[in-house]
Amino acid sequence: MVPKRPRRPINRSPMSGSFKTPKKAKKHTVVGESPVFQQIINQQLETLMPEIVNHVSAQMGAHPEGAGVEGAGGAIALTRWVEKMESVMDISGCTEGQKVKYAASSLVNKALTWWNTQIQARGRVAAMGMTWEDFKALMVEEFCPSNDMQKLEKELWNHTMVGANHAGYTDKFHELARMVPHLVTPESKRIDRYIRGLVPQIRAMVRATKPTTLLSAIHKAGAHLIDGLVSYLWTWNLYCPRWPIQWPFM
Repeated sequence: MVPKRPRRPINRSPMSGSFKTPKKAKKHTVVGESPVFQQIINQQLETLMPEIVNHVSAQMGAHPEGAGVEGAGGAIALTRWVEKMESVMDISGCTEGQKVKYAASSLVNKALTWWNTQIQARGRVAAMGMTWEDFKALMVEEFCPSNDMQKLEKELWNHTMVGANHAGYTDKFHELARMVPHLVTPESKRIDRYIRGLVPQIRAMVRATKPTTLLSAIHKAGAHLIDGLVSYLWTWNLYCPRWPIQWPFM
């Protein structure tokens, strides 16, 4: 009879502990996935939203107090307030039907007095139930003097690109377009106005591509500008090697 082969000893590390098969971890339900818990969160968010908007708006300097009082600063101040308020609403998850309610809760001083007058004239339900676009239109009518708007319209109309500063031209165009959107609506008018303000060296080339969106026109203008600068740089260095220009030179 063949003797049994002895088993090899198992070297255990002091840190290894037991060799028991670990139990399969139980699947825990994430608290946030519970419908009941989610409902509680929504209710709390509904209650705290005006407080959140007020706090964030104050931190961002979003109160439109005095908007329109100083004339030239009226439209600019109001536009920036609207942009900041929309950013707060987006971050806070504010629904479309809550936007006017939460924006109105951040009004102070002259703006608050104006809004209370609107509530008295229209009724609270009707005033709070208006769309966000209607609310913005009312504020523009109240806080943006006609002469202020005319200055902005003229500034957009005369806005042109200076030298090779494509980024500066584009940023200013966006800012002015937000303040007087009626001058650049629909999109085709916005594209045409943007192209018309480009420097002559690239204006015709961008127009020839017939861009269908403003973003496309911006990208094409930037690409043509870079091509032109590279061509100029190459020509300069070819004919004036004693005074070479390194890229980028701006």
